[in-house]
Amino acid sequence: MNHTTKFAVLAYVGFTTYITVEVCFRGYSYPLMGVCGSILLLLLDYFIERIPWSVDLFTQGLIGSCLITCMELIIGITLQACHFPPMWDYSSEWMNFRGVICPLFSFLWIAVSCLGIMLADSINYYLLCCGSRPHYTLFRKISFIFPERKILYQ
Repeated sequence: MNHTTKFAVLAYVGFTTYITVEVCFRGYSYPLMGVCGSILLLLLDYFIERIPWSVDLFTQGLIGSCLITCMELIIGITLQACHFPPMWDYSSEWMNFRGVICPLFSFLWIAVSCLGIMLADSINYYLLCCGSRPHYTLFRKISFIFPERKILYQ
């Protein structure tokens, strides 16, 4: 499997998915947010590929939430330092830090990360035909496994 292809597909999906979700919820987005979506999906894929399937999906989501929150912090502080208008504003949220990060959204990023992880794993397995079949455990009690890949052509 060509790593350039994998990189391009995941970056494209991250870009378009992030922009689409943001437009659906806020009504608008910024191109830089699409770039963030690309970077985040690539980072999620990179880190999650290196941990065993036995690691709980919630724990994987926590890792993803930390990545997203760190990216929000870096971009938010940079925009403030350069006196650019903010792309988001959490200043009305409880325990926010300079309006760029807050616990509520860090918590929401856990669920978003879990979906992103499953999306990246599905793309790798079904579309790019690399890696093993995705399977997850949630809270050490609920296990689920994705269907076997079907070969449509030889």
